[in-house]
Amino acid sequence: MSHRFFVETDVDDQIVLAGEQAHQIANVLRLSSGDQITLVRSGIESLVVLESVDASEVRGRCVSKRSVDAEPRVHLTLALPILRGDRTEEVIEAVTQLGVSRIVPFVSSRSVVRSLAKAKRERWARVAREAAETARRGRVPAIEAVHDWARLFDALDAPILVAWESEVLVKLQDAVSGPRLSLVIGPEGGLAADEVARARERAAVTVSLGPRNLRSETAAVAAVAQAMAILER
Repeated sequence: MSHRFFVETDVDDQIVLAGEQAHQIANVLRLSSGDQITLVRSGIESLVVLESVDASEVRGRCVSKRSVDAEPRVHLTLALPILRGDRTEEVIEAVTQLGVSRIVPFVSSRSVVRSLAKAKRERWARVAREAAETARRGRVPAIEAVHDWARLFDALDAPILVAWESEVLVKLQDAVSGPRLSLVIGPEGGLAADEVARARERAAVTVSLGPRNLRSETAAVAAVAQAMAILER
């Protein structure tokens, strides 16, 4: 299988890559004229034969195009609290590979981390891109701006499911439906009662992920894995 790269513009018959991608092709992967790579944009992958390779510029010729088989046909949004250290980054990598379409970071009353530096958000975007390449997806999940709890639900697609440790009646697997869905995972300190009430006022449904109490990063990956398994049946 050829190495994959996401690109920002449509792929024409003749392609030119520069910057970080040219450096990776020439100096990291050590590809040369005649080798093949795959360029991906908007769910379409293009097979490209390299014609010249230099660390500053790579040129090639597109020989075929097709839809990406691995891209999910459902649209899953994950609302994710900003976690301490590299935990959010680890979640983004995992859920991107599982098939999430959009990630909406948020803060709530019990959030431990309450701000997101521009450099960290840019790193999250790189992590998502690399994870999408690894999973051979056709799109990179969007990493949106940070929302507070009061405005979070305006940014989410219905139906909205909120994972809540105190929910005992509704299980996630019984509430999942498609083709569009939003999952909300609570912060490390949990959700306050008034926040759960506000979510329900916005027609969100609280769901249980099981009998055990999970850390936020574990809950996020587990919930996405369960939901995607159901939605892609």
